[in-house]
Amino acid sequence: MRFVGLGALVLTACTSSQPMVEPDPAQTWPPWREPIAHPLDDALRFHEVQAKSTHNSYHLEKPDNDLVDWAYSHLPLAQQFDTQGVRHIELDVRRDTTTGAFEVFHLGLIDEETTCRQFTVCLEQVASWSWDHPGHHPLVVQLEIKDAFPPGDEESYIEALHDAIESVIHPEQLITPAEIRGDAASLGEVMAGDGWPTLGELRGRILFTLDDGGEKRRVYTHDLTSLEGRLIFAAGSPSDPFAAVAVINDPVSGADAIAEAVAAHLLVRTRADADVADVLAGDTTRREAALASGAHFVTTDFPGPVDAHDYVLEIPGGTPSRCNPVSASADCTAVALEDPARLTR
Repeated sequence: MRFVGLGALVLTACTSSQPMVEPDPAQTWPPWREPIAHPLDDALRFHEVQAKSTHNSYHLEKPDNDLVDWAYSHLPLAQQFDTQGVRHIELDVRRDTTTGAFEVFHLGLIDEETTCRQFTVCLEQVASWSWDHPGHHPLVVQLEIKDAFPPGDEESYIEALHDAIESVIHPEQLITPAEIRGDAASLGEVMAGDGWPTLGELRGRILFTLDDGGEKRRVYTHDLTSLEGRLIFAAGSPSDPFAAVAVINDPVSGADAIAEAVAAHLLVRTRADADVADVLAGDTTRREAALASGAHFVTTDFPGPVDAHDYVLEIPGGTPSRCNPVSASADCTAVALEDPARLTR
């Protein structure tokens, strides 16, 4: 099942070839499906997790590709969650200037094969899988906005992106910056205290993060001050008042920065592999550094075995995630984070 528009519930498969379904304003969201509780849900916090992530999670290798670093293909998003244990994905987002709809692909013409071209179709796959597996620990959707914000009209772009997210994700599925901030003065104040809430407060739900820095982050965070009125968590550093997540892609050169962010309770994404040539050569230096770093989401182009080489990213002892080797408490167990037997009713 999937959500469409303002809440129409459609009993159909989620595929990238599906026609868009216009929302019916008369329809309302179905009742919220309560998550399946796990032992220690009132004790373990989200920043005690280490989970598998995929890079360019929609990506399909172009049939005539001759570039090594684009030589990878991913399963559809729901299958990544189901069969590969992925709990964090990355989507490159562009807005079609003709239709106003958001699309997901890597590079126009030269590398644009994708499992879900329409952004909302990608999100439908995420929302549907989450709805059918209410025992999962939170899923993370990292967005990289490939467009420049339109000068003088940045807020309309952001509003349209928010509308697209809210058209698919059930209101109670969505974890927002406002919820995590609560009554605190800033997200930074929350992270400096207990950090992220318990898994019991977040289980079965979805949050969005913004990979972008520079001008897009400045605009989105109201001049680097807050995420007031925003739906997406913006990547930053422990000194930023808006920061609850960080993107530090190199676990070797960025080891100290990862350690600082993990100690400050920020959720960190890093990459186990960033060069397919290294993978083909059997170089696992980055992978081992990423797993040991304490980063919460370890990103790969190879979440499952492929015929071309022996390299694959697995989370050691994960079910599919594991207790974070740096930030988890002594009481943590992988099945307390997410138990396969408790994923569905």
